[in-house]
Amino acid sequence: MKQKEIKPVNQSLGKNAAIGVLTGFQFAIAIASFGCGFFLAFLLGIGMIWSILIGLWFSATTISLSGKKPYLFWSRIFPGVPMWTRGYIKYYSAIEKKKVGSRKVRLWH
Repeated sequence: MKQKEIKPVNQSLGKNAAIGVLTGFQFAIAIASFGCGFFLAFLLGIGMIWSILIGLWFSATTISLSGKKPYLFWSRIFPGVPMWTRGYIKYYSAIEKKKVGSRKVRLWH
């Protein structure tokens, strides 16, 4: 039998297209958010320089939120992560519940 031949495999399979340090998705979102921020600021009559700065701010925000590790950004805003557990409790209807103290709820018929 012949030895198995090694077949070359495309190294970029399963990876996102990259433009510099950004993925293609992040780059498209950054361009769109820059345009929205610039357009909104320019409509308000703020001026060209401030419109560019607001557009850059929008872009930087979306890049930081859509990155590979957005939890690094969100962990500064919400440091405590709740721990969810499954629990069970016996259901009592509102009629059967007791009020504060030892008196029972009166039933109105």
